[in-house]
Amino acid sequence: MTGWEPVNEVERAMLLAAGEDDRQSYFQLVALAELYLPQIAGDDSPGQRFLTVHAFDEVFLPVFTSVQALARQFGHAVNGYTVTTYAELRRKWPDPRWRLAINPGTPIDAYLAVEGVERAAVGDVTVPTLAELAEEAEQDEIAEQELRALQAAGDHPVDDAAAALTAAARAGDVYGYLDRLLDSVVLIPAGRPVTAEEIVEPGFPWLPGPDQMIEVFTTPQALAGRHPGPVPAVEVALPFALAVWPEGHGLAVDPGGDGAIEVSAEDVLVLLTFIPAGAPGGSASPDQPAGR
Repeated sequence: MTGWEPVNEVERAMLLAAGEDDRQSYFQLVALAELYLPQIAGDDSPGQRFLTVHAFDEVFLPVFTSVQALARQFGHAVNGYTVTTYAELRRKWPDPRWRLAINPGTPIDAYLAVEGVERAAVGDVTVPTLAELAEEAEQDEIAEQELRALQAAGDHPVDDAAAALTAAARAGDVYGYLDRLLDSVVLIPAGRPVTAEEIVEPGFPWLPGPDQMIEVFTTPQALAGRHPGPVPAVEVALPFALAVWPEGHGLAVDPGGDGAIEVSAEDVLVLLTFIPAGAPGGSASPDQPAGR
């Protein structure tokens, strides 16, 4: 913000901490300071409404450490403010999906989850600066473009799904691999003989391997290579299996094979949001089991 100057001791201390890259002290100041929460101008609704800002594909609730900073940023859009504290804000946080913007538009701004202030104040986490967030977003965009270029250039077999998966894995074509994987019917080892329809039942006998990873195989040969003896397995479309995936378990695709990959428990459901190149929506709809 052009011409911004600190107007109180808190802001002067925050500016000093920011200049010295002392992020722990910065958030200790935020945790103890009075915070000014903007109110929307002309709002006649009976309940309290909040002014929010959008950045980095997130919704942020802005707070300020002075009335002057609030007015310079949102004076055209608000007719008042509420004085609060971090402790009160944390107790009354309006939406768990929102994040906190501290002094947005000033040299002493920060953007993070509301619970992150407490953790940063005691030194448990280091919160990235706005410049670091922007650099990370730029790097992510570059990586995304490189992955899409690899996918577009992929010349993988079209009549052999297993060979296409292996070729994509060897080429580092992550998106090409996922595109084909999410269009696959897979074999999932089970603790007893079962039908495909039973996978939606609470008592389905998932068979986790080491580190709570559940194995799936894209061909009978891959299954036999991993489990030489007879093993019960259910054959289902992978997106359907992911939709009922047990919480806390990762995914291991063709373990021991050339195209093997592992997906952590935290990222398994993210696979369902993957959008193949040229697709108007997402990958295959996980609405029912499928056989070959």
